[in-house]
Amino acid sequence: MLSVAKVQRRNAWRYYVRGVAFGDGRRPVGQSLKDAQEVAGLPPGRWLGRGLAALGLTAGAEVSERQMELAFGQGRHPDADRIERHLLDDGADAATARRATVLGQPIEEIEARKQTPLIALDFTFRPQASLHVLWALGDAHTRRVIERAHERAIDRALHWLEAPGGRRGLGAWSAAVLLSKGIRETNASLGARWL
Repeated sequence: MLSVAKVQRRNAWRYYVRGVAFGDGRRPVGQSLKDAQEVAGLPPGRWLGRGLAALGLTAGAEVSERQMELAFGQGRHPDADRIERHLLDDGADAATARRATVLGQPIEEIEARKQTPLIALDFTFRPQASLHVLWALGDAHTRRVIERAHERAIDRALHWLEAPGGRRGLGAWSAAVLLSKGIRETNASLGARWL
């Protein structure tokens, strides 16, 4: 099953970092997201999508907490800090360097017009309930078969969503994050999130 929701709040990235990427729980204060995910046995978020090359990102590379904040909290390039620093070193003024890292229209401009910016779309993939129960209660082989089928279904859905043309087409503009490929032994959850 696939559900889609709008991500419209500038602080929504915190929900994804604190809740989704860390398995819907609280991580210890001062512990990095990467360390917390490793301790909890959760996979890190990964960059996916056809639009990555346009952003200079690599498919499959890990997504950092700072990249989440920049992209989904500020509407800026995930590597905005590096880009801005480089531009400042080359003599650009601070405003020009910052503007160069904005993706699309600046959130501040949208909000100044009393409009609500659409920061991202949240695609949530979950298997139907009967498969979820079978996965949770199944032996190791059954779980692996269901996990592989679930992964293939997600891959096909993403391919369809990114296909050029048509009304659905996110096309080459999609640069997405697979946040929680939630195969969690501790709370028996199977699902994935894509922004």
